[in-house]
Amino acid sequence: MNNKISAVAKAVTLLLATASTAAHADLVITEYVEGGGSNKAIEISNLGDSNIDLDAAQYAITLYSNGSTDAGNSSVLTGTLAPGSSIVYHNGSADDAFKVGIESTVTYFNGDDALLLTKDGVVIDRFGKLGEDPGSEWTDPNDANFSTKDKTLRRKDSITTGDTNATADFPGTDNQWVVFDKDTSDGLGCPGEGACTAEPGVLIITEYVEGGGSNKAVELSNVGGSSIDLDASVYTLSLYGNGSTDAGNTETLTGILAAGESIVFHNSSADDVFKVGTESTVTYFNGDDALVLYKDDVVIDRLGKLGEDPGSEWTDPNDPDFSTKDKTLRRKNSITAGDTDATAAFPGDNNQWVTFDKDTADGLGCMGESACGSTPVDPEPEPEGPCSGCDELTPVADPATFDANVYYTNVLSGSFDDAEAMKNAISVAITAGHQQLTYAQVWTALTYSDEDPSNSSNVIELYTGLSVSKQNNGGNTSDWNREHVWAKSHGFPSESQLGYTDAHHLRPTNVKVNSTRSNYDFNECSDTGTEVADAPGNYLDASARCFEPRDAIKGDVARMIMYMDTRYQGNDSNMPDLIAVDRITTADEVSNNDPLHGKLCTLYDWHQQDPVDAKDITRNDAIYQYQGNRNPYIDYPEWVQEVYGDQCGDPINPSLDVDVVIDAPEQVNETETLVLDASATVAEDGSDLTFSWEQTAGPELTFDGSAAILSVTAPEVSVDTQIAFTLTVSDGMLETTQVVAVTVVNVPLSFDISFSGNTELNEGDSTVITAAIADEPAGLEYSWKQVSGADAEYSADGLVLSVTAPEVTVDQALVFELVVTDGGEQFTTSVSVNVNNTLDEGWTKPEGAGSLGAGLLMLLPLLWRRRQS
Repeated sequence: MNNKISAVAKAVTLLLATASTAAHADLVITEYVEGGGSNKAIEISNLGDSNIDLDAAQYAITLYSNGSTDAGNSSVLTGTLAPGSSIVYHNGSADDAFKVGIESTVTYFNGDDALLLTKDGVVIDRFGKLGEDPGSEWTDPNDANFSTKDKTLRRKDSITTGDTNATADFPGTDNQWVVFDKDTSDGLGCPGEGACTAEPGVLIITEYVEGGGSNKAVELSNVGGSSIDLDASVYTLSLYGNGSTDAGNTETLTGILAAGESIVFHNSSADDVFKVGTESTVTYFNGDDALVLYKDDVVIDRLGKLGEDPGSEWTDPNDPDFSTKDKTLRRKNSITAGDTDATAAFPGDNNQWVTFDKDTADGLGCMGESACGSTPVDPEPEPEGPCSGCDELTPVADPATFDANVYYTNVLSGSFDDAEAMKNAISVAITAGHQQLTYAQVWTALTYSDEDPSNSSNVIELYTGLSVSKQNNGGNTSDWNREHVWAKSHGFPSESQLGYTDAHHLRPTNVKVNSTRSNYDFNECSDTGTEVADAPGNYLDASARCFEPRDAIKGDVARMIMYMDTRYQGNDSNMPDLIAVDRITTADEVSNNDPLHGKLCTLYDWHQQDPVDAKDITRNDAIYQYQGNRNPYIDYPEWVQEVYGDQCGDPINPSLDVDVVIDAPEQVNETETLVLDASATVAEDGSDLTFSWEQTAGPELTFDGSAAILSVTAPEVSVDTQIAFTLTVSDGMLETTQVVAVTVVNVPLSFDISFSGNTELNEGDSTVITAAIADEPAGLEYSWKQVSGADAEYSADGLVLSVTAPEVTVDQALVFELVVTDGGEQFTTSVSVNVNNTLDEGWTKPEGAGSLGAGLLMLLPLLWRRRQS
């Protein structure tokens, strides 16, 4: 806001303060926040109809802990509190959404602590019961939802005076409080049961310059309480010359006009001092021409009377100085709405304009009756430092020499089994070089990373898109602060933790909008939620715990959340493993600081809808310069699909959505028929499918693989052998594959063989033995060999063996082995030929010869032993 607005506000406040009477009954505790961690705040409001001079008496809010009657931390109220205005005290360690108003230790309370509001030591309101320790909270038997712990409580609209009995039961039989969920913060800064809402924007003509020559200009200003989206309707300013009712030159207004800000159109041939704002032909006017401001073709303000030619100027019989010729006119400060009757007399009985001399230009660019200051555009003194209370930062990296091939070399050269492995590799790359900023240094970093490319003195707020002064950082409702896009209550509530100060997910955000967003997850809720009053295009559905940002930044938000999910894998000493989940997190999870944030696949879609642009790249470079690491999903947007695509139904290599069913045996005997049946496979959408079988392991087979059923003869194998087939199923566009393996069992070679021929021989006899094989297959080979008995003469021809019995000293069996082979395996069997010993002619065996021999054998050991002796 400019100097002259501040001066006007101060003058009005002083006037009201002088006329007011102190009425302590109107000063009431209107809101109490006891949330997660340090999310504590207390709001005190003036519910009367006149100002309260807080310096005229000793007004204080004091904390009494754990049933004590001794005063603890206290804050003294000062200044003048206008009707309907509030003072808010917050905990210094609270989330940014709760940092409305003034930091105070009076907020060091829990659900069992009492607060007293006093005037000169006399109780004028209270919260809780003085002298009582209720355990952990005060509750209401008539309202199960009421609690002073883990709740936000707002005073009912019907309550206009304080509760002065500090020792009465609390909340009593007539409970004065409305209950809201834990960590609700959108009501801080304004009394009442509802969330705070800004006054609407109001667009009017605030200055008119009709000077010498081409020194012409017209100023339009937003005199309302919130921004105006000029693109949401058709706003035009039209010139009507010499009493005409046909519009001449017309200017269409675009963009977002913040409360208290102005648009100036000037004549291109004007002196330089008048060249504020935008050059426009709508300034081709003289003192007898009318200007009409429209919204969607409806008059919202005017200067001059439409359809009237006053000669050379409009004048005012009650003010001889007033003229629309050779004068500068400024709208009076009291005017807060446009003059919508374009055909009424001008300036009328109630002249709304203050007159200044010809060629006065020092008020262009700021609304109000006074000059803007030493310069028309920027009346504020030259700021010191990058933002209010901020220090300069020393760069730690140079974006000009950044080489992505080097920085991401382990990712670009890596081969990853799955998306998680790739994400881990990316995490390693972006962790290297990361220099932790302090939370104070984050202010400065954001002035670099989010600088308005059109105005280096400003930053762009994330949710509003407004360009605001870098110097307007702080905790007041009109300031910008540091928004944790990955809400810090989702895993890292402490300022000492890396994620708390990681500038890649911290953005400049209007304090009130930051409070509205709170710690909700990101999801689509524009259909069920409410548009954020101070940030058009953003939506909140608190019941669904959902916040939806405006379309232009959805991709930015998505890539910040994905950066946090990737950067923090639980490998840092003071940070958990942050996980982006495809759901909305619960209130209990947030209360427990669980490291979860949603909703992943909505964010995935937003990344695609709002792709990386030049602003994202510039911001990535700026953070790299001062923090030393980068957001990989800005450098390589395609990695989002590689890392998150499978989780969100968008894989890099999509496959057919079909349940492949293959009926197959686990094993099959060699030479038997193997059948693999995939005919039960059908597409989820009922589309026609084609099948293709390919052998991928085992002895090569010949088959037709173009049908759902594959029939093939199992090969002959010498040992159990696995054969494998890959089935590819396709619908013509996508395909999927499945492998099936079957063991081919080796069946040992076996034959039913019988022998014929004489097998009882005397010495010297010959015989022919013939082997017969039942169901003899073709291609067999045979071999014979003698395996026992006295060597005999024999010969073999296939299955025929010819043998001549040898001389033997005793009867014995000759064993011959037949080996049958099919070229791979062999089968062995044998046949015995018995050979009898025959006596020579005239020889007989002596009687007892056997006994004498045996006796001599028994004497041999004795004879040997005697010889040794």
